[in-house]
Amino acid sequence: MITFDVFNNDAFSVTSMIRSIDKKPYKPTGLDALLGFEPVPVSTDTVFVEFKQGQLNLIRTTLRGAPIEMGKPDTKNIRPFRLPRLAKGDQIFAHQLANLRPYDGEGDVETVARMLDRMQNQLIDDLEYTEEYHRLGALFGIVYEPDGTTEIFNFWTEFGVSPPSAIDLDLDNASPSPGKLRRDINSLIVRPIARASQAGNNPRFRVRALCGDAFFDRLTTHPDVEKTYLNWAAAEALRNNSIWEPFPFGGVDWINYRGADDGTTLSVPTNEARVFPTGVPGMFQHVMGPNNEQFETMNQMGRRYYPLVVRDKDRDQWVQPEIYAYPGFLNTRPDLILKAQI
Repeated sequence: MITFDVFNNDAFSVTSMIRSIDKKPYKPTGLDALLGFEPVPVSTDTVFVEFKQGQLNLIRTTLRGAPIEMGKPDTKNIRPFRLPRLAKGDQIFAHQLANLRPYDGEGDVETVARMLDRMQNQLIDDLEYTEEYHRLGALFGIVYEPDGTTEIFNFWTEFGVSPPSAIDLDLDNASPSPGKLRRDINSLIVRPIARASQAGNNPRFRVRALCGDAFFDRLTTHPDVEKTYLNWAAAEALRNNSIWEPFPFGGVDWINYRGADDGTTLSVPTNEARVFPTGVPGMFQHVMGPNNEQFETMNQMGRRYYPLVVRDKDRDQWVQPEIYAYPGFLNTRPDLILKAQI
């Protein structure tokens, strides 16, 4: 019969379980790929971010042998960000182990590890859903707790940047002027972001927009867009790709962001779009903090997740698998985020 003694095996140590999780393929969620968060493992609970906007200057001519013009220090604005902790647990009770039957060729350790793995996968799924919520908050400029009111990070406040006024693309105009939409996208969105980002000719630079449902529907049925969109959608169907893929128009990749199925917790407001650049080095960062709460993992670089098994020492009735993460999803250039609306 399987007993709790099985958890004395080294297979259930923090180090062994970390190795097991690290072997699993990373399942990136939508915003991780769309926004391009750079993974940054750190060894401290607090990170300092420098909000720095470099400037290109013309150099005056000088006579040979004359003093040269000296560069001026860039304006610096350094802000500390304390990394939050995300943690959740579950429980395995003694009666659950009593009913376990090993598969052929398995021992007690392998059987219990399989059960523990299922629980950990569910905990990781919850963590990844929460991380997606934090990524969307980073795009919006404020990362909230799940209550939607308590702030974890406010990038507008920290970097002294005012949230942008909404850009009205006049998508609800029944008789728009031909070509006006493309001109507005160029003048109000693409050029301002490209110039402010100072990305130059970086081949990775793109402008993207996450759209709410109503905004995307109005955009794709606009007379200037409709024919282009229908041809693109037909080509997508032939390629057998998802309709949620980016749709290019006017120098912007427009994405109807699916978000959560409930349409509330994780979504873009239906009449709006958030516009942002990709390919700007260091703009979006996934900082992974260390777990200094257990001696076994102290003084190490941060990881995505830290598993742990806590045992009921008083009654020996349960063990509690837990998952910890110390992520900071940072937006270091909130000044490059624009909001468009119908």
